[in-house]
Amino acid sequence: MKPEPSTKRLALFFEQHPALDISYLERLSSPTGIYQHGSFNIPNYHHGYCLDDNSRALLLLVKAEGISTSFLNHPLLSTYLSFIFFAQNEDGTFKNFMSFDLKFLENKGSEDSTGRAIWAIGSLLGNAHFESYHSISREIFDRSLDRLLDFRSPRAVGYCLLGILKFIEANPLDSHARNVAHALADFLEAEFDACDGHNWPWFEEIISYDNAILPLAMLRAGRIMKNQRWTEIGFTAFTFLDTVLFSNGQLSMIGNQGWYPKGGEVSRSGQQPIEVPSIMLLYRELYRLESNPIHLAKMQRAFLWYLGENDQELSVFNPSQKSCYDGLEEYGVNKNQGAESNIAFWTAYILAKGIDTLCADCSVKTKAIINKPL
Repeated sequence: MKPEPSTKRLALFFEQHPALDISYLERLSSPTGIYQHGSFNIPNYHHGYCLDDNSRALLLLVKAEGISTSFLNHPLLSTYLSFIFFAQNEDGTFKNFMSFDLKFLENKGSEDSTGRAIWAIGSLLGNAHFESYHSISREIFDRSLDRLLDFRSPRAVGYCLLGILKFIEANPLDSHARNVAHALADFLEAEFDACDGHNWPWFEEIISYDNAILPLAMLRAGRIMKNQRWTEIGFTAFTFLDTVLFSNGQLSMIGNQGWYPKGGEVSRSGQQPIEVPSIMLLYRELYRLESNPIHLAKMQRAFLWYLGENDQELSVFNPSQKSCYDGLEEYGVNKNQGAESNIAFWTAYILAKGIDTLCADCSVKTKAIINKPL
C-alpha cells in the first residue's frame, strides 16, 4: 500500500487530535513537580524530579498560552515555577536532581539544567500575559544573571541566551541583560571560530544532542541585537546541520549511541524526541529571516518524525494515552514515556499548529512548495 502523503497524514492527525492535550503530563506531575521518568505509562518514582524537566514543562505552558488562554492559569504553571524557585541557591546557582522523598542530590546542578531554567524564566518574563508571575520570576532571573558568565558549555549558553533574548524583547532598555546576552553570544562566536578554522563549522568537536539550539541562539541573537556576524555564524552552522538532518528527504537525527564526532560517522541509533522542537524552532527562525517556504516544509517534516516519517517508519506517539514514547532504538520503539519526551512532543505540537498562522498570507504556489516532498 502506498504511504499517505505527509500533508494528508498531518491533516488527519490534527483532525483526530485538534487540541493541545497535556493530560499525560498531568499524570506525571505531583504537587512538587513533574517526575523525570516513566515506566511504560506510569511515573517512575525511583528517579524523582529534576530542574531540567520542570523548566521544560514551564516553557511548554508559556508557549501553550499562544494557542489557548486556558493555560494562563493552569495550576501546574505555579507548580513548575515553584520547583525552579526552590531549586535555586542563594548565590544564583541551581540544584538539579531531587529524589522521590524530596531531597536534593547535589548542591549544584549542571550548566545545561540552569540554562533550561533561564530559558523558561526569561520566556515567562517576556510574555505580558503572565504578569502575575513576573515578580517572583524576575527575582530568580536577576539572582542568576551574572552567574551565567562563567558557563563553558556551548549548549547551556545557547539555552541561557534564548531566555535572556526573550526577556530583552520585552525589556529592550535593560542594559544588564543586554550586556550578559552580548557576552554569551561572544562566547559562542569564539567557540565556533575555534572549530570552524579546522573545517568543522560547529561549536564543539562533537555534534551530540539538542543541536539546533546553537544556530538558533546565534540567529536570534543576531536579529535582536542587530549583529551581522552572529547571524552569519548562525546561517553557517545551520547549513552544516541541515545537511545531516535532511540528507534523505525526511528528518533523520543524530543518535545518542555515538553522536557525530569530528572526523567520524553519524550515529542514527538512539534518536530522541527532545531533538524535534528545537529543530522546528530553528526552521521557524529561518523562515522569519528569509520567508523561504522550504523552512516551513522542514518544520512540518520534523513534526512528522513522531508520526512515523523516520528511519524506522515507526510512530512514537501513543494515541490511547495522548503520550509520546521515549525514542527509537535499534530494536524499535522505547515504550517508556517520560517527561522529556512528552514535553518535547507537545511543544512540537504547538509549533506545528502554528505553521498555518505563519503562512496565513502565503500564495497557493508557496503552499504547494511547503506541501511537496523534500
